[in-house]
Amino acid sequence: MSSPTLQGRIATEDEIRSLQHVPAHLPKRVWLAATIGMAERFAYYGTQTLFQNYLQNKPTDLVPGAMGLGKSTATTVNLAFTVIYAVGSTVLFATSFPSEMKTGISTPGFVVGAILIALGLGGVQASIQPFIADQYTESDMRIRTNKQGQKVVEDRELTIQYIYNVYYWMVNVGSLGSVATTLMEKYIGFWSAYLLDLCAVALCVLVVQVARPKFVHPPIQGSKLPLAARCLWCAAKGGFKLDAALPEKQLEVHGRVVPWDEEFIAELRGALSAFKICIGWPIFWVCMGEGSQVSISQAGQMETHGIPNDLIKSANPVAYVLFGVIVQKQLYPFLQKRKIVFSPVNRITLGFAIMAIAMAYSAVVQNAIYQAGPCYSRPLACDASQGGQIPNHVHVLLQLPTFVIIAIAEVFCWPTGSEYTYSHAPKSMKSILQACYIGTAGLGYLLGMALSPLAKDPLLVVLWSLVAGMMFLTACAFRVAFRKY
Repeated sequence: MSSPTLQGRIATEDEIRSLQHVPAHLPKRVWLAATIGMAERFAYYGTQTLFQNYLQNKPTDLVPGAMGLGKSTATTVNLAFTVIYAVGSTVLFATSFPSEMKTGISTPGFVVGAILIALGLGGVQASIQPFIADQYTESDMRIRTNKQGQKVVEDRELTIQYIYNVYYWMVNVGSLGSVATTLMEKYIGFWSAYLLDLCAVALCVLVVQVARPKFVHPPIQGSKLPLAARCLWCAAKGGFKLDAALPEKQLEVHGRVVPWDEEFIAELRGALSAFKICIGWPIFWVCMGEGSQVSISQAGQMETHGIPNDLIKSANPVAYVLFGVIVQKQLYPFLQKRKIVFSPVNRITLGFAIMAIAMAYSAVVQNAIYQAGPCYSRPLACDASQGGQIPNHVHVLLQLPTFVIIAIAEVFCWPTGSEYTYSHAPKSMKSILQACYIGTAGLGYLLGMALSPLAKDPLLVVLWSLVAGMMFLTACAFRVAFRKY
């Protein structure tokens, strides 16, 4: 067995080449931070899952609601809420927290985020991610012994990958809150479900305050986002060339002294290079939006046999929890032991392709609904439905694979996007890049709002097919554009 003195020493070049690489052990505060994120996701998904029925249906409909706005309008409003949520998270995080993180987790970020989630903003999720990853800022690889007594190398890159996979795994556990709220919606009422979500928010704030001593409290240094925005504006006016924003160029051409230096321009150049990989994400979030909102309406057109139409969606976080463990604990170590490189670009490409399959399958399900009676392409709207009380004769479990396939897609690309932007961003701009990564969701849901006029019968097959095609083309273009990254 290896000597205990080996623990924690820096690995030699020979050891780095020959020994197995593994992630480091995570400190308790990382798990605590992820637990807070789990509570935030409980509140968000427990609330957001209810919105489609609440907005779309009337209290007297087959699937009871409250406002009776109709499918297309309800989808638009639901997506607008998600846009506010994503954009609010981005602005909050990019402008309110330290631009250079020290090792630790910022308590103020959690407190502000936990309070704002009650207003529909995702501050907790936005603020947690980079602070978790900043637990490991050393580039040195260190030796430790595993449970079998073998020497292994703690790899920083694998550690960051592990941290983000753990984080997203736990927030999907929190997403299972939608199971409880959908059942409460059906058997008690909307008020009880929303009250439960409010309790989750309160718990989130309480845990942050109680656990305050566990976190590091770096001084607020101000955000570099306004400075970066001014730099980019100068670059745009100079022919979209970042060199045009250099201090000497600004002084020479415009006769003005700017508050940044060449080092800041170099950092901004690195941040833009890292952000390029986010280009394909808005389309991914279009698909996520369709899977979150339109799929609930789709289930309402099918025979549910007593199952709430918004409960079947909970199969998504369940599948993520299961497949997340398999991929992180089995697939990735299997590939790593055999020196098979499964790069972030390949993981994201695979996730995008699988997401395209999920959307295509939803189009198949929708077509099956339109092929079935009694109302065919007008579910719940013909006389044979007896006032919208008889759905088309298709079992709701036919929809189940959609959410399982979406979960598999998320396992490969969702945490990988965070991991990549964190790892490749300059130290001073990691926070901004993480916020911008989350902000792509807002753009994606805006695109989804543009497609919402198609979210009505008999156009739903066209909608699902369109987003499937968009996602497939995005996967292909992403692989071609970033194959050398």
